[in-house]
Amino acid sequence: MSETTQGFSQFLFTYGPGAMFDLPDHAVIMAGLDDWSRKEQELRTIEESRLAQLLLTALPERFSAHPRFLTPPLHDQNSPDTSKSVPVRIFPEWFVADSTSSSTEDGDQTDTLTRRPMIHYSALTINGSKPLEHRFAGGKAARLNPVRFVAACKDGHLSDINWPRVVHQRSDNKSCTRQLHWTERGVSSDPSDIAVQCDCGARVALAELHAEGFLGTCGAFSPWLTPRHTSGETCTENLKLLARSATNAYFPQTVSIISLPKSSDALSEALSDNWSEVEAYLDMPARNDILRRSPRLKKNLDGCSDEEIDAAIGRVQGGLASNAPSDPRVEEFDRLGARAGPIGSDGADSRLFGERLDHEVIERCDLSRRLLEDIVQIHRLREVACLYGFTRLEPAPTALESELDDISLATTGALLSLEADWLPAAERFGEGIFLRFNPAALAAWEKRIGKTGRLDSLRLGEVLEERKFGRDPEHKGAAYWALHSLSHALMSELALECGYPLSSLKERVYASMAGADARYGILIYTATAGGQGTLGGLSRTADRIPAILDRVRQALRLCSNDPVCEDHHPDGSHDDRNLLGAACHSCLLVSETSCEARNGRLDRKLLVRDEDDAGLLSWSS
Repeated sequence: MSETTQGFSQFLFTYGPGAMFDLPDHAVIMAGLDDWSRKEQELRTIEESRLAQLLLTALPERFSAHPRFLTPPLHDQNSPDTSKSVPVRIFPEWFVADSTSSSTEDGDQTDTLTRRPMIHYSALTINGSKPLEHRFAGGKAARLNPVRFVAACKDGHLSDINWPRVVHQRSDNKSCTRQLHWTERGVSSDPSDIAVQCDCGARVALAELHAEGFLGTCGAFSPWLTPRHTSGETCTENLKLLARSATNAYFPQTVSIISLPKSSDALSEALSDNWSEVEAYLDMPARNDILRRSPRLKKNLDGCSDEEIDAAIGRVQGGLASNAPSDPRVEEFDRLGARAGPIGSDGADSRLFGERLDHEVIERCDLSRRLLEDIVQIHRLREVACLYGFTRLEPAPTALESELDDISLATTGALLSLEADWLPAAERFGEGIFLRFNPAALAAWEKRIGKTGRLDSLRLGEVLEERKFGRDPEHKGAAYWALHSLSHALMSELALECGYPLSSLKERVYASMAGADARYGILIYTATAGGQGTLGGLSRTADRIPAILDRVRQALRLCSNDPVCEDHHPDGSHDDRNLLGAACHSCLLVSETSCEARNGRLDRKLLVRDEDDAGLLSWSS
């Protein structure tokens, strides 16, 4: 098991603490952070004070101080040392043996009943990390496969199904301890043809386990934590049947930040980027000499006097002390859309560097002249993403689904640890294009589209969607719907130009709430973890944005799935796709790794509504 490796991003978005997955010979669950390596030298620190402040402000019940961000331990495949690894635990603890017996009913060879013994982990003899097997009476050994189904609640708790209890739930002998068998009738996967049966004759079909309350009340078990159940902890939710490999078995709760320069001088910036190391030596007499020998600071401090270093440390401390809670999206928009000077600085260690294109580029086309105020070519950016929790069965709202001036994090979800003061994180370097939109043009369009009744349909769709999850409806605004739809269309066109696949592009949509300062923009970027950036193919397409906008307008007028796609309304009148208007996989939907809002709030008719000249890309001012 120690030779199985995963990338940094996979720990955040797929296989974080509490996630179930299969190894070659075992089914396991990723252990909580408390059981990860405690050797600081194996967990590299990522500095991002804005992200720490956001988590502390939005989730005060989880964090009493700024959380630290550490990468998972980096495993050297050429080294025999296996201590640099992330622990996992065997889960589930019920197994089905490969040993089978078959029978037919009434001579019908097509209706074969296959029986496989079920074995609990406590009955096994463990032989190191070798594949699990069970030796039956008579000495016959059989390989074991983990049972495919477990029980979970929407708060993230997880447990094995108590198979002896549910099988004998309607039996007079509820304390029976005879052998259980996993039975399958025929070759179909119909839940009514799959059952667990006891040698005493008691039986429960898989289809019955879906009934509300059949599996009982949640016992508040968290098998990835230590201990897996805290004394006195209770949960009132009913357990639900969950397939281990189902897509709703693990919804990571992540939040990301685009790094912004915090200081005007390079020395202060270098100290701020390595503040956790600097902070450890603040009160030492030979502090500056120690910092000069630091591999990460030596280059920046070379040639600096003690007075310069002391002054720079003072500036960083002053900035941290005055770091009042603020909306990261607002900060990002204001920095990326700044009107004076270059954005950030150029250099090998730069976290952000961008340049605004000359306005004559925008003036090339009527559409870009009407909609855009600035096009920013971002040569280098750094994104920091961290995992702070997860849910099961139902996804929680993401931070990126929040409106620009009201960013929030989901407060419900399972914990990654009981005591750890850090979170797993990854930093990714890349490039991108930032578009700043004309607020007056968007306001005029919104007034025009409001007369068509389309916005009423959007609001009703949002109400129906939130009603499914028992949440208060929140309208994201017509501008968000339109800019989000345009972002997807732009990513599809840019993927044909820049050389990156569409799945590697990502978005951040900036749209102000009603009554707030007007901020409207789209950031389309690509970033990779563990590298020093990308190849520049995306940022070099910035000067072709006006022509690409014209192509988007033409491409969205017709979808290959019309009229079905065009006639869809996000108001529940067609199906339960309440957050989709005229949008499908042939026009606006992209991979969910690219979308910030799980492919929701998309409507092509907001962009190219020609019948009443009200589309954002089609109407004339």
